Amino acid sequence: MIEQRRKIVKKITILILVLLVIPVFLSTVPSENNISFREINSIAVKEWFKELVRSRRASYKLKSDEEFLEDLWKTINNVAKETNFDPILIISVIDVESDFRNVVGLYGELGMMQIKKETAEMVANLYGLEIPESGWTELVWNYRLNIKYGAHYLKYLFDKFNSLRLALEYYNGGNSRKSYARKILETYEEFKKELGI
Repeated sequence: MIEQRRKIVKKITILILVLLVIPVFLSTVPSENNISFREINSIAVKEWFKELVRSRRASYKLKSDEEFLEDLWKTINNVAKETNFDPILIISVIDVESDFRNVVGLYGELGMMQIKKETAEMVANLYGLEIPESGWTELVWNYRLNIKYGAHYLKYLFDKFNSLRLALEYYNGGNSRKSYARKILETYEEFKKELGI
């Protein structure tokens, strides 16, 4: 009888602990809600963005003049509107992928959003996007096209899986895709918190 009571008390204790831990766990999981496009007209957010890009690129000794920063801001917002994504989400992806640099990845990923040539071709066919005149390597240095292709690929994955987390995992496609998706979502939440959005 005493042994049976101990088992019941143990089960109840475990149940209570689980019920206490679940809300804490769920509060640390980044939200997939509200990722739709939002118009950002705030000068403070724009200045935050410019400072973020300057600091990331400066750590690689890359310059970021005002014209570049303005154009990058405009490009991200236009592409966000086209793909119905929050511009802060696209900023988060670029931040994690390349620190706002036009680089070539270890496996042939190109530009700020680190999109592969084959993926860009698929996206061009799916969405009727313009094919770069000078070839797909243009995606390395033409950040406007790169962001357009990268965001459209993310849109394709989001529409396919109806989950931002899964879309980000497949966007990365590597062995560490779960931690990659989590890093993007955490960056996204961190940026929104910084901005009070």
